[in-house]
Amino acid sequence: MRLPIAIAGLIGLSAIAAPAQATGGFLCKTASGPQIEIALGFGHVPGAPLVGHRLRVDGKLIASHAPQWWLDDKDMRLQLTSPDAMKSLLVMRTKRVGYHFDGQVEYDGRTRWIRCKES
Repeated sequence: MRLPIAIAGLIGLSAIAAPAQATGGFLCKTASGPQIEIALGFGHVPGAPLVGHRLRVDGKLIASHAPQWWLDDKDMRLQLTSPDAMKSLLVMRTKRVGYHFDGQVEYDGRTRWIRCKES
């Protein structure tokens, strides 16, 4: 009788310790300079809410706000603005290609190619 209770207890503890996989993320990088890196964190629920982001340009962290974001099986899009939302900093439009997203990013008046991989 004690053995089944002990086994049930171990199974219960392992279920609690298992990661929930409730969030995911992408790391997007340009191939040419200036080096633009966008890190995105999102929830695995309907609507895939953006829960965090980071923008780096040539290694320098740029303060930004993410008012618009879209992710589905075919497209990923993102707009970043200044923290006061008075200026658009970056617009990214990508399409799924296999296990990653490829597309373009507009930053500082220039358009560059960008690739996003799950992180």
